[in-house]
Amino acid sequence: MAVVRWMDVFGIVERGAWITGAVGAPFTLPGGLAALSRTRPTATALAAATVLAAFLIAPETIAPICMAAALAALPLLGMLVALAAAILAPSGLATLAEAVGRAASHPALHLPLRRQGATPVSQMRGFWGLVTAYWTSERWVEAWLITAAVIGLTTLLSKASVWVAMASADFLNALVNVHAASAGADPVAWVLGAAGIYAAIALGRIGGVALRHFASSTLHRRARRWIQAQYQAAMLGAGHIPANLVSDRDEGPDARLPDNIDQRVDECSMSVFGAIIGLAMGLWGAIASIYFVSAALLERSAPVGFLEDWGAAASAFIAQHTGLSVDLAPGALGSFVLVVVLVVTYVPLMTWAAWRLGRVLERQTIARQKADGSWRGELGQMLSRAPRLAISRGESVQARVNARLYGSVDVTWHRLNGTQSGFMAFTNGYNFITNRLLGYLPGLPAYLSGAISFKTYAASSELVAELINDSSWFIQVMPALATLKANTARLTELAQAIEAAGDNARFYADTGRHDFKIRTADAGFGLRLRGLELCHRGHGEAPFLTVPGLTIRPGRWAYVRGQNGAGKSCLLKAVMGLWPYGGGEVIRPTRAFFAGQDADLPPRLTLKELVTYPDLAECHDDLAIAAVLGEVGLARFVPDLHEPLCGAKPWGETLSGGQRQRLVLARILLQRPDLLLLDEACSALDPLAMLDFHRILRGYLPRATVVSVMHEPEPPLTPEGAPYYADLLVIENGRARLEPAPGSVRLGIAAE
Repeated sequence: MAVVRWMDVFGIVERGAWITGAVGAPFTLPGGLAALSRTRPTATALAAATVLAAFLIAPETIAPICMAAALAALPLLGMLVALAAAILAPSGLATLAEAVGRAASHPALHLPLRRQGATPVSQMRGFWGLVTAYWTSERWVEAWLITAAVIGLTTLLSKASVWVAMASADFLNALVNVHAASAGADPVAWVLGAAGIYAAIALGRIGGVALRHFASSTLHRRARRWIQAQYQAAMLGAGHIPANLVSDRDEGPDARLPDNIDQRVDECSMSVFGAIIGLAMGLWGAIASIYFVSAALLERSAPVGFLEDWGAAASAFIAQHTGLSVDLAPGALGSFVLVVVLVVTYVPLMTWAAWRLGRVLERQTIARQKADGSWRGELGQMLSRAPRLAISRGESVQARVNARLYGSVDVTWHRLNGTQSGFMAFTNGYNFITNRLLGYLPGLPAYLSGAISFKTYAASSELVAELINDSSWFIQVMPALATLKANTARLTELAQAIEAAGDNARFYADTGRHDFKIRTADAGFGLRLRGLELCHRGHGEAPFLTVPGLTIRPGRWAYVRGQNGAGKSCLLKAVMGLWPYGGGEVIRPTRAFFAGQDADLPPRLTLKELVTYPDLAECHDDLAIAAVLGEVGLARFVPDLHEPLCGAKPWGETLSGGQRQRLVLARILLQRPDLLLLDEACSALDPLAMLDFHRILRGYLPRATVVSVMHEPEPPLTPEGAPYYADLLVIENGRARLEPAPGSVRLGIAAE
């Protein structure tokens, strides 16, 4: 038995491949280990997992250099072992801590293993890209370290299944032969001893299962946290991707945008990584168990008479017709040959049947997810508009919509239940035949002939059933595979949509015209529009609004006048780059602010965060925020600046319409934009409050360019009777022109 000296191991590790760059000590690993150290990190991690698994099963065969290879491939694993070494040899703690710390901080450990795309989810647009994303990300060390622990525990549990089968056979043999105990032996002690060993091994395996569950759950949690962060970063990046993703409401197989995005990001990501980890553990466990069980069956194999006769006859036939002398009699491998024949004929046939059922399960699972997501989404929208629903008394209409959507859920669920029930009956019948019938067949001829004892026959039968079950991994996990494929399909569709939605020009060019050129410039240039045309969706659509050209200089306010549906709000959205179809050039200041009729008040923010929105709260101090709240008439809420609720409700539900628009005014004063676009931003204010709104804006933003859409037929006037808006942007017959407002002096205006 090789004795591992911990300090020798760490001396090798300190000079190993990964730590050479950090410590600077030259060292050449022998033979294959040197090649291992030059491979990609993924390969070294896999190799390290294999070494770790072997160490757990047969530690006496693993030399110190093999342990060093595992630690060189996974430095963080070395950190854990270094702690154990420090306990055994405290004098080397400082040296070990320094070496392992340098290894853990090596830059190579924090780089992704594959090239990144245009968005954080670019690599997740296909099945394999999605399921391997976490293990090839910048968190690959963390991922592979936990995976190695799960693999090692799974391998040990696979070996433990053999021990359990053997202990079970010993216990049964003790029961059967309790009255035939040898002279001087206590039968009760014999049975209790066998039972105790059986219980100890079984309990140890149960503890191992619990430990593996904790490790796999940790891996699942971290993988999901990582992928959630990737989808969030992709959707909330530049390009207004969330708005693009919900720009179409097409349904059916030809819909170009994904449905129920919240369900995909939440439930599908949860299920995908849980299924990946569970299936990988099951597959590895099945492979390891097949190896261990096969080895145990080989040890217990015995000759089978009729196979000997068949083998001799076949050997004679070959010798007679070919002249070759071969011995086809299996000899002591007879019962093992019967096991192999049983497995290779029975398992593939049942696997094919399970695969056919699995394809049906996959289609029905996707249909169920779509129907369930639509129903849940409608419930969320209903609750968000509950006050308006109550005022309009539309409960009966809403109930009909909900019933129709849940009817689709019920129909798809019914179909899925039928298929799942059929598959359950299939697997239960398969397991019964395997465990109660087929498992006893291969060893039966040898037992009847007296070649093996009952104890060996019982153990062999248990092992045969275990082998068939392990070889039937694909059958057992078919429902999980169907769900995995359904969930990955929905997540990859979302990743593809995010990638497409990131490029506005290409995204909207698929369904209409989109050739806007929106640029930002110094605030001194004001707002310039050149050849701006706004269209509706569809190729060949004529513009419903045309702006040949205009320039509004800094400090000038323009009042947009036009009939309902003329395109006033669309024009402001186009200036901000939010209108999807059309073309033309927009040059605007970098610091621009759009204030609409409905204030955007996210429900989980404090009052301070709502005032500083979209800036982060720490970007502004409390005194400045209190000052602007006092200026806009919301001073009484200053004591609750850091509260997320007002009267046990979110601020957006507590504040009146006028107060919400005053809060938006406070945002404007705090951020002081150079371009301000007001789309009915004071529609909830009374006439005096609206005049006060404009007075405050004029005092705080004397050099800002302001463009406003209002319901009032005439623009508001100052206390002195002068118009706040010096210009009128008139929209008539699909064209926009700029002209001076009555009573104003035409300065700083250029119309083209």
